[in-house]
Amino acid sequence: MIDIHSHILPGVDDGAKTLAEALDMLKMAVDQGVKTQVLTPHIHYGRYENTKADLINRFAQFQQQVIDANIDIELRLGAEIRIGTELMQLVQQDQIPWLGTYQGSKTFLLEFPRIDVPHGSDNLVRWLLQKDIIPIIVHPERNKTFLNHPHKLQIFTDMGCPLQITASSLTGKFGDDVKQMALELVEQDKAFAIASDCHNLKGRAPDLKPSIADLPAIIGQDKLNNLVLNNPQSLFDGNETRLSNVDAIF
Repeated sequence: MIDIHSHILPGVDDGAKTLAEALDMLKMAVDQGVKTQVLTPHIHYGRYENTKADLINRFAQFQQQVIDANIDIELRLGAEIRIGTELMQLVQQDQIPWLGTYQGSKTFLLEFPRIDVPHGSDNLVRWLLQKDIIPIIVHPERNKTFLNHPHKLQIFTDMGCPLQITASSLTGKFGDDVKQMALELVEQDKAFAIASDCHNLKGRAPDLKPSIADLPAIIGQDKLNNLVLNNPQSLFDGNETRLSNVDAIF
């Protein structure tokens, strides 16, 4: 599997605090069948003001530490960026660690606040699209506005923004209403990917495999493979989202 959203890079945000914790999180991911782990630290103005250069340096150091620890996993660097006007400056100054490409355009993980959708967010996304950037909207099922007013999420999907669902949303970890919306997005083929969004070893531990264990019976193995393998892979190899009858992932 490929996990495109995690907070494992240590000491940069509200994720792993120490190298030991980060390595243990990676070991958990490997044990669950994750072959590629994308590290996506927060870039959130006023809270986690990580810079591209610093994240690249920290990533390179961590990558060597993972090799030294004999953990067999491919690592990639991205970022989870909070929506806001600062995003325009990040784009203009080339300060975004791009996740990869989606439909030929650069892409990254875009986060909305938990409660609302800031005024003008649609205009900001249109600006990104004009710059040949298509953001992937993360955990929309956990945003109260999207949850209670699905038509407001439709505005962004109509513009072409793919959606990434948090794995544990599917288990009810964030509430029954969040679980229902997550399942609906998956069942209705509106989700692009499922990812762990793991933060630590306890309450937000790597949980991709156990969280999706019931999905083959609901959507079928092929669709599940797309959500945790084929679609994520397409971000890295430049291919469009594709359907294929690959072997079961677990």
